[in-house]
Amino acid sequence: MDTVEITLRLPADFVNDAEEFGLLKPEKVEEILREELDRAVMDLVNAEIKAYRKEKRAAQNSLHH
Repeated sequence: MDTVEITLRLPADFVNDAEEFGLLKPEKVEEILREELDRAVMDLVNAEIKAYRKEKRAAQNSLHH
């Protein structure tokens, strides 16, 4: 797997707190980003499903009226 180094500019107190909780370890950052990416993808999928269902209902309603 290829890796990429990322540099972030964050407030020092925020970084200190995050370090205290082990949130800046590469494996933890990856875990957090993966969870957020999965959530974002599922949000997109759910929005597409809702739009499809709305479209289908509208088409069915126009056939019945």
